[in-house]
Amino acid sequence: MTFPKLVEKVNKLENLGSSLGLVWLIDRIRPPKGKPELAEENLANLILEIRNYPDQKDRFKAYLRKFIASRQFVQLVTDSGIQTGKGFFTEAFDRINSWFLPRLYGETDHTETFNEIFHQSWDYKWVRSIAREGWATLFREFDLVELEQLELDSRLTTHLLNSILVVSQRVAAMGLEPEILAKLPELEEFDSPFVVQNKEIFDYLDAYQTDVHFDRTSKNADYKQILVMLSQCADYVNLIRKNKRRFGADISLTYLLNRINQNINRLRTLMKLAVQVDDAAEFESEIELLKALVYSENKKNSLQDHFDTNVRLLAFQVTEHAGRTGEHYIANTASDWFKMLFKAMGGGLIVGFLSIFKVFIYYMKASPFGEAFLYSMNYSLGFIGIHVSHSTLATKQPAMTASKLAAALDEVTKPKDKAIENLAEVILRLSRSQFIAFVGNVVVAFPVAFMIAYGYYWYTGEDVAGPDKAMTLINELHPFDSYAIFHAGIAGVFLFLSGLISGYYDNKSVYNKIPQRIQQHKFLVKIFGKTRMVRFGNYIDQNLGSLMGNFFLGIFLGSTGTIGYILGLPLDIRHITFSSGNFGLAVASIGDRLNDYQVFMSILGIFFIGLMNFLVSFSLAIFVAIKSRGVNFKETRKLIRTIFVWFLYRPSEFFFPPRPSKLKKKPENEFLENEEKSPPHSSDENEKVRPTKD
Repeated sequence: MTFPKLVEKVNKLENLGSSLGLVWLIDRIRPPKGKPELAEENLANLILEIRNYPDQKDRFKAYLRKFIASRQFVQLVTDSGIQTGKGFFTEAFDRINSWFLPRLYGETDHTETFNEIFHQSWDYKWVRSIAREGWATLFREFDLVELEQLELDSRLTTHLLNSILVVSQRVAAMGLEPEILAKLPELEEFDSPFVVQNKEIFDYLDAYQTDVHFDRTSKNADYKQILVMLSQCADYVNLIRKNKRRFGADISLTYLLNRINQNINRLRTLMKLAVQVDDAAEFESEIELLKALVYSENKKNSLQDHFDTNVRLLAFQVTEHAGRTGEHYIANTASDWFKMLFKAMGGGLIVGFLSIFKVFIYYMKASPFGEAFLYSMNYSLGFIGIHVSHSTLATKQPAMTASKLAAALDEVTKPKDKAIENLAEVILRLSRSQFIAFVGNVVVAFPVAFMIAYGYYWYTGEDVAGPDKAMTLINELHPFDSYAIFHAGIAGVFLFLSGLISGYYDNKSVYNKIPQRIQQHKFLVKIFGKTRMVRFGNYIDQNLGSLMGNFFLGIFLGSTGTIGYILGLPLDIRHITFSSGNFGLAVASIGDRLNDYQVFMSILGIFFIGLMNFLVSFSLAIFVAIKSRGVNFKETRKLIRTIFVWFLYRPSEFFFPPRPSKLKKKPENEFLENEEKSPPHSSDENEKVRPTKD
């Protein structure tokens, strides 16, 4: 549609407050989907056409003035892109409901007209792609002026100042929420920046409207003081986020912190609209707000955007607390490597017994629920026993070391090569830790299960696993003729989830102060005594995550087969250590009847099961690490190439610890060495941000 025809259609509108004129104008600029780069060309052509038809331009300017004055924009600029106070889950359900029943907006508000103008869900892409000068040129053609240059009695100025006051009051109210005060009680003081900024803004806006000689530039001392207060408000929010070990995290707290940050950022943007900023480009603040509003309105019903905004911080907290449980899962030195071997051998010993118990449960022929319960308790209590005895279960390392991977990825803010080296070094160390854990588990689980089964046969005259069951155990290990590899992948998912659950409960322990509440429980103290309860509280503080992670891992592994049976699906799990124990049971029962092919395929199946356990749990752990840090990590090929080159030149280090002489020659380990030396509670946990006034 040409510009003259567009103006002709506008002149026929009965309601000049209709958004149709701007809808048609934006349609002229909007490029085809997937080609946002064409938007600038479309805009340039439209501007040339507007200049060629001055009469039509004047008519459109008249329409534009009436359209802007027809409604107010307070709700648009104070609510768009800002999470509501309804809470995380209510907000998510509201977004789902909006897909079926569109939202309703006030008749006096420009939010509805704004959505009519930018009605395509991908409009934010091409709006962002247009340079500031392009938008500024269009605004100049229609004689629009920057907001700070409007008269004080202008309708738009009044709306802007009202918007600033609304957002300021919201920031003050959220800063005094009980969840915030519980973490930072000093905010209850009169000089809290959340309270002070509201008072400062109220006084500033009062003088803005009444003082004829008021300084409307960014050099105004009161304006600078407001920015200082807003910075201190943001500092308090960051203080809670940084002190993850001290405060913990909760989805409602995460949601509240995001709301505060969003309102602080919006308040800064609105304040910039009201003042003349030194060295600012023409319409800079207005165009910045336009792009933010288009993005927000396009994404207002997006569940992915909602979850990404809120869950990222929670994932960050969980992976950090998982690090408390998993920081000892990486063997850095030869001493650590041998300790890992002995711990893994202890885990293999326990799993050997668990394999026997599992076969006994099978022969009980319990109901599906009873069988699932008994299998789950066998796994859960066994895994808890492995933890209590300070032993190690293979394949748990990747799931428990997400925080180390995330910490390496944090270096992406520095040179890419350094970041990739850091991550590759963590993967190298994790690889040799995993290798020795495999070895320790397998070389003990097999002979322990075999010897117990053999001893049981010698004592009772019966096999622990009868011939049919033993052959089933052998067939289940075949890597190609069974679902062994698929089932190993399912186990890998559960291993990963157990790591997250460990982090979740460690975080929950900190956030809800569970150890302190246990230590001060009057009834328990009266029964067991203060000293015992203090020790028990300290034990829970250090081990709750591991205990719950192991317990739920047992539930997952023990109930999967039963769920598959109920659903009629081939669902089950395979874990390398248990597979090794099952192989030992089968050999003890029908070893003389197994041919070389069956033995070889069983060993190969155990290898592939372990590999799949590791790859799945590791891949999911590194994915969560990336998401939790919000890192846009696109150097996958370079990382793989780095690891491949290292494997060619340093293959032994992927399986065995390097010699001490080599450790001294590797400056790239600086990051990891610093990680090892840093105390578990960094100094910033005790950091306090105090509001100051210039």
